[in-house]
Amino acid sequence: MEMSNLSYWFWPALSFLLAILWLRTLLRQRRAAPTIRTSATGWTHRPVEAEDALKAAYTLQEAEGTWDDEELARSLGLPARLAREVAETLVASGWAEGNIEDSMRLTEAGERRACELIRAHRLWERYLVDREGMPLEAVHAEAHRREHETTPEELDRLDAELGHPAWDPHGHAIPASGSRVPSPPGRSLLEEGAPERRLRIVCLDDEPAALLAQLAVMGLTPGVDVEVLEREPDLLRLKLDGNVVPLAAAAARHVFVVPAPVLPIPMGELPVGSRAMVAEVRGGGRHQRRMLDMGLVPGAEVTVIRTAPLGDPVEYRVKGTAIAMRRSDANSILVEEVRNG
Repeated sequence: MEMSNLSYWFWPALSFLLAILWLRTLLRQRRAAPTIRTSATGWTHRPVEAEDALKAAYTLQEAEGTWDDEELARSLGLPARLAREVAETLVASGWAEGNIEDSMRLTEAGERRACELIRAHRLWERYLVDREGMPLEAVHAEAHRREHETTPEELDRLDAELGHPAWDPHGHAIPASGSRVPSPPGRSLLEEGAPERRLRIVCLDDEPAALLAQLAVMGLTPGVDVEVLEREPDLLRLKLDGNVVPLAAAAARHVFVVPAPVLPIPMGELPVGSRAMVAEVRGGGRHQRRMLDMGLVPGAEVTVIRTAPLGDPVEYRVKGTAIAMRRSDANSILVEEVRNG
């Protein structure tokens, strides 16, 4: 009788206890989920959306020094009513600080995470083109998916497997682990495309994909030299491999160029006091990355300040910063001297 009474209440009690434990576990998982919801509009920022906003804020900050909620919303293509919420999400994540409506900056943690995401995206684009044969216009979306799923350890392994490349397939510099993102090379073809100028394409915007596919079909890819034949308000006519290629002005905004060098020379051969423009950075991946970290990207202006008494190292000024470099390293950078006047 006693055993019968025990069985009568034991199993229901055990089921009830298990149900409580299951409910507590479910609640803990929901609390721990990295989703931030604000009460103003109820719009939920998933981790991917928050990290995309972080990258946009990083780009704005590199260009302007600070940013506000409206600038961030325009960069992301969001309605103005969501501007404050996006900025509040970055603050709540510990990635940004400051006055949301006036002047904001990323925290150290925010800058570090933004650089990690940009590095991951560009390495995955390099992998998708080189190892999986994916067309240039298709890699952006897939790299965007993978960048948010890759751990720092996995990213270091991917970097080593690819040989530490310095550039992604679109011409954007790939930062080393723990480094800031190098300045983008060149200026838009729309800005630089005056008639009779010879220009070298150094970079393309990742998006829109349809435009990128069109540019690739036309042969307008990084490393290609073009000559501007004519310019109309809405159209540029370019000469490419003997063919005349018409390009809409709207499309030219997404193509970045530097003057095509006529007689490039090694930077180490420049005399003291001369000025030059970087045309090309040679060498392996790690070496190229080190040069890019110094600001030596195609199109950057370099001034030779002085040489050491024995001729090595040489001191240069790049973007207002003085750097000392061994002549052998300097000779891996091809430049074109800028003549005064």
